[in-house]
Amino acid sequence: MTPSTDVLIFSKRFIGGVRTVAQILTESGRRPVLVSDEPADVNRDACAAHIVVDWDADDLEQLVKAVDAAGVVPSAVVNFVEPLIGWQIRVTRHYGLPGGEAGREILLSKAKVREEMRRLGLSGVRFTAGPVGSLDARCVTGYPVIVKPAQDSGSSRLVRRADDAVQLDAHLREIGESAGAGLHVIVEQYVEGTEFSMDGPVTAGRFHALLVVEKTEHDERRHHDAGLRITPPPSEHVRRGAQELAGRITALCGGSEITSGWLHVEGRAARDGSVELIEINPRPGGGLHRAATIRTCGVDPIHASVLMALGVDEPMDGAAGLADRTRSDELLALLPFEADRTGVLVSATPLDELKRIPGVVDGYQFENFRVTSMDQENFFTETLITADSVEGLSEVARRVEAVFTFTFE
Repeated sequence: MTPSTDVLIFSKRFIGGVRTVAQILTESGRRPVLVSDEPADVNRDACAAHIVVDWDADDLEQLVKAVDAAGVVPSAVVNFVEPLIGWQIRVTRHYGLPGGEAGREILLSKAKVREEMRRLGLSGVRFTAGPVGSLDARCVTGYPVIVKPAQDSGSSRLVRRADDAVQLDAHLREIGESAGAGLHVIVEQYVEGTEFSMDGPVTAGRFHALLVVEKTEHDERRHHDAGLRITPPPSEHVRRGAQELAGRITALCGGSEITSGWLHVEGRAARDGSVELIEINPRPGGGLHRAATIRTCGVDPIHASVLMALGVDEPMDGAAGLADRTRSDELLALLPFEADRTGVLVSATPLDELKRIPGVVDGYQFENFRVTSMDQENFFTETLITADSVEGLSEVARRVEAVFTFTFE
């Protein structure tokens, strides 16, 4: 019998990198099958087949019936959507495919990650978690704290900081009114320091931080990324902190038997040498993180992630592989632009014009970008810039900001 080439691609709210993943699978001789909650999904034409599932109401049996009805025989599951990790584990276990390992269950929620970090002695951050409707300020012993969904908090969705009990109770009410009293949230100690991210694969249980990005600015009011995100980090305390945290993530993977996959890790490093995990996302970083990783070390995070989902142990050509890759010395920065109101993007300085500015080497821009909520990050344009120094990056950024205009209506 000829082995199946069908690969399920999970998507929710039209996200999941469907078109990119479908192209990679098609070029490798696989048959991409979209599984999403949208009957008229805009990405279905990029795939060989489309299966519709209600992620919130259906169960595994219903999904399997839909797969069978479509004549699909899954050989792998590719999922870059955080709230669908549980589905990914159940489906891969059902079909006996890579991705159903027990250790992956800790990545189901930020609370589970905190519990495992505490169990392994890797973090001392205070936290509590539960349905937002059942929590109040009595569960907290110290401030400030951060409140956020334990799952599906991508793009800083519904993230709040509380400096006292009154603020915490108000934020919990707001989140409950917005997302429902049953939404599971985590209330955790606010971590001081400079925020940074790390992207890289886990191979044989070891995490390799291929791309480390320092967030030189941060919107502390909305807890959104802002300003230049520079790689490699210009600050010594961030470089040291990233190295320390990468070691802890390796210990977490080893202690939890997570042997493979791509991780986007966020942390904060203080000048006194302390560092703490903020969160882990089992997917490549969004926006221009992919382009920056390819440019600096020749590794495509999406392609590598797809190969790992297919069960390829070493998702790289050549003997060195991912573990021994080193990055170039080029100084890069990611400069994002965020919507300033709800509505639809009706005009913006074209990306091609921005790319003509010396120092701008890449970018993206979403046409007709629609913003329905300001309760999350809404980046619609981003540029990748390079220079010989941090000051040079700032100068290029000023030139981009001077010409970039946009309108939402």
